[in-house]
Amino acid sequence: MRKKKNLIFIAILIIGILSFYGFKNYAEKVKDEHCLATQISSKIFDFNTFDLKVDSALNLSDFKVVNQNSGKTIFADGKNRKGIKNEYGHCTFELFWKGKQVYEFGHFKMNNWNTNKYELNIGMENNELKPSLEIYGPDSKKADLYFRKITE
Repeated sequence: MRKKKNLIFIAILIIGILSFYGFKNYAEKVKDEHCLATQISSKIFDFNTFDLKVDSALNLSDFKVVNQNSGKTIFADGKNRKGIKNEYGHCTFELFWKGKQVYEFGHFKMNNWNTNKYELNIGMENNELKPSLEIYGPDSKKADLYFRKITE
């Protein structure tokens, strides 16, 4: 009898784990803003991605990006990290270069379940950093995209 209970417990556990990962994979691939699975999964998982590309004259490890909404560092030491919250409203980032904040940038998220791919490109022009942000996803319209240079 005990063996049968253990087998039932293991079967339920395996089904639960497979369902969880199946739901995660489905929601990550669908990303339809009107889909209930996307709305629920955006609260559980962090599907937002961030990528930083720099000019060949710059060193990638000199940069750090912090998401102000979550307070988490999403890029440091040349590596991407998770930490972009799904919230309605302004999504703001801070760009640091060689330990100093040089820019603040962001945009307006239209729904709290929108997930985007952020690509920040940084070039060098006249010994000055020139950043540009590409957003791929539901918020790609850039209606409220802004950059603010931080001066000393």
